[in-house]
Amino acid sequence: MLIFDKKILRKPSKEWTGTLEELEVLVDKMGDTMEENKGIGIAAIQIGEPVRVFLAGNPPELFINPRNIQLSPYKKNHWEACLSCKNTNVRTKRAHSITLTYDTIKEGLPIVVKRTFKGREAVVVQHELDHLNGWLIEDRGKAYYG
Repeated sequence: MLIFDKKILRKPSKEWTGTLEELEVLVDKMGDTMEENKGIGIAAIQIGEPVRVFLAGNPPELFINPRNIQLSPYKKNHWEACLSCKNTNVRTKRAHSITLTYDTIKEGLPIVVKRTFKGREAVVVQHELDHLNGWLIEDRGKAYYG
């Protein structure tokens, strides 16, 4: 179930320390919620789980305990919306690229990935990282409601 309560959404998430079985249940719930709401990303906090896990992209990629390595100094304006901020569009300014290290699951096993995201992918990743840190899109720029 998608969370709209800003008190909950503004709480920073804690590191994921659960089991692979618990992660599978969480990721299934997140994936179903993202699909039902036609999203391109979702953080665990958006379904009420305050842990540092998110899905982003199409097909969705799993990010567990992401660590920001580097943000590009070059920033660009974007329009963003959010599953948890209904009828809201925000003009944000995001780094053009971001390099992260994060854990994920590949062929049933945990692995560590270091990857650079650019353009729209970078915006989605930064948006989901904001959720993990208790930020909403309306904190990032001028919000338009309607």
